[in-house]
Amino acid sequence: MPPGPLSARIPLPGVQTSSESRIQQLLDDFGPRLQAGETLRNARKQQAGPARQASGIPAIDELLDGGFPRGELSEIAGPASSGRTSLLLSLLATTTRGRPSTGSGAELAALVDTPDAFDPPSARAAGVDLRRILWARVRPWSEAMRCTERLLETEGLPLVVLDLDQSGGPSPRTRSEPPIPRSAWTRLARRAAASRTALVVLGEQRRAGEQARVALELQPARARFTGFPPLLEEIETRALLVRAPGAGRHRSVSVRLGSASQDVKSPG
Repeated sequence: MPPGPLSARIPLPGVQTSSESRIQQLLDDFGPRLQAGETLRNARKQQAGPARQASGIPAIDELLDGGFPRGELSEIAGPASSGRTSLLLSLLATTTRGRPSTGSGAELAALVDTPDAFDPPSARAAGVDLRRILWARVRPWSEAMRCTERLLETEGLPLVVLDLDQSGGPSPRTRSEPPIPRSAWTRLARRAAASRTALVVLGEQRRAGEQARVALELQPARARFTGFPPLLEEIETRALLVRAPGAGRHRSVSVRLGSASQDVKSPG
């Protein structure tokens, strides 16, 4: 059986095994790869601007001046079928496989998956090295935020993704939860800055407010399906940069995401 990501379903409050112990177990399983922290130490040595976590999609990386900044909280927002999953898998693949053309090596990544939507076979097909993924399936959002904060305290994770997508429909428990307070986002942003980690939050809409230094909105334009039953093969979407340090105006690019291509159609 091909190796998969290190995974654990973090239980809800009231279950005997605590979330903290399960998170610690995941971190312990990664062992020396986390303790070394070479990626972050190398990033601290760089003096020419902030390090970036490339998405692997040239048009998106150009829009973001190289990728999602390390040490910052970034957001990717968009409705269902807007390309969020394709962008996520490309980001994870680029991180865990490296980019030989630019001299960047393979690194570790963590995914906090509240909708339990991450599909390892699809990720493997997209080029993700599952051996370098720490996958935590956590809900509700209060537990997910606590898990993310714990991961950000750990050296050696240059990328942490928090998926808060509810496009599949929130559970009754999720609907009854209060909004995520601003203080929770402030803590995550501070943790990301302290560890020099690229923290990327995914969801249908933006939630982090001003705590997100970079905000990218995906606006679907057209989807192409093939086969029977029809399977989604390609999404044409517009990526709009609505928040970024020093950005004087909104910028956007139109890209095609999916198995067929990932190229620019037109800048905006």
